[in-house]
Parts: sequence; C-alpha cells; structure tokens
Amino acid sequence: MEILSEGSERVPQIVFNGDELSISGRSYMNNALVFYKGIISSIERMVINKLIVDVNLEYFNTSSSKCLLELFRLLERKYNEGADIRIKWEYQTQYLEMNEAGEDYRDLLRNIPFEIIEQHKEN
Repeated sequence: MEILSEGSERVPQIVFNGDELSISGRSYMNNALVFYKGIISSIERMVINKLIVDVNLEYFNTSSSKCLLELFRLLERKYNEGADIRIKWEYQTQYLEMNEAGEDYRDLLRNIPFEIIEQHKEN
C-alpha cells in the first residue's frame, strides 16, 4: 500500500494499493492544480491492467472538480486502450450534492464503468 497523500481537513487522503486507488475526505486546497498534477502524472506513466478507483469525498471546490475530471478522462483513455478500470463514486446520504456531482461526472464519461453508491450514515 502506497499513501500518495495523508489527507487533512482540506486535502484528500489518496491511497494506491496495486489495483485500487482510493480518494477520500475533502478537497479544497488552494493549490489543487499542483496537488493533482503529480498524481495524474504518476497514473499517466503507469501501465494499468486492472484498477478500481474508489472516490468518497465529502466536499470539493471548483479547482478540485476540474482536476478530478482530468484524472477521470485520463482513466477513460486508458480504459479505451484496453485497461480494466472501474470508477466507484461513493457519497454519504447527507451529502446529496456529492450524488449530483457523481451523476455529472458519469454523464461526461460515457466509455468507462462509473458506479454511484449511496452510503447511509451510521448512528
């Protein structure tokens, strides 16, 4: 398991575990372009046979949104080249705007499996 970002209040935790990439938490840092550029560059250089991308964000800002779309489009290109890639967009019931964001991404990415999963908050 490789931790690409420990995560904090404003920065998502990103963990790469061979065939799974997990992005969770919040993403509203001032330097989203710089932050995501390194991750996108790393994935661009990878030879991917199989990858599940598990996204579970509570909140992200506009610049993070653009970076996520760039990441997803890169993954879609790799999928179109034959890689087995699936995106799982998870959201907590109380964060309905995250459901809407997932639907928007899914509509933009027509050639890659994109699953939206509602997670119910446990008491």
